[in-house]
Amino acid sequence: MNKADKSFTQPNFPQLLRFQKGEQILGQGKLFQGYFLIKSGLVKTVRYQESGNSTLLSIKDQGEFLGEFHEEHTEKRLSYSAFAMEDNTLVEKIQMEEHPNLKLMRIIQTLQEEIHTARLRLERMLFQDAEFRIISVLKDLGERFGEKYGDETLLKLPLTHEELAKLTDTSRQTVTTILSGLKAQNKINYSRGRILFRNIHQLKTPNL
Repeated sequence: MNKADKSFTQPNFPQLLRFQKGEQILGQGKLFQGYFLIKSGLVKTVRYQESGNSTLLSIKDQGEFLGEFHEEHTEKRLSYSAFAMEDNTLVEKIQMEEHPNLKLMRIIQTLQEEIHTARLRLERMLFQDAEFRIISVLKDLGERFGEKYGDETLLKLPLTHEELAKLTDTSRQTVTTILSGLKAQNKINYSRGRILFRNIHQLKTPNL
């Protein structure tokens, strides 16, 4: 068979974008440009209010999506911003024409998880006190992103006390007080960007 008898298809190379720590990936109010898949690194999503305040919505890692549901042929503007939390964070713009059903299902799954997370957060804010919210969020972050070393779990996450307060809908002073109390009880140890859980499974939320 000669070359003339062969049919060739042009390969679709992934559109990869690299960001350094603190760089904006998505901008609130910007036009929706499609979904992005996090290939490596951590990303935080933030929503800004007209008052100038902001809310830390979520932290996403490898395999999770950025973007929002929108109806086709309608103009959609993003309701949040997204920022790289680590240097060399890599995201891929999703080409929906490649395996559209599979990728659509993964996007729907991501949106469902975000709705579930938002529901849990609202329930915590309405029915649980600040200490409960902080400890439960810490456990969730440790279980998702932590590295196990025997009974201990090391969480390396560049979150300030102010950002953790926004994530738990509390205040920076409250976060500092709770962390200091857990450290005094030898349940955790922490330094800038790191939290060491002595035994994350024994870290109990209040009244549980």
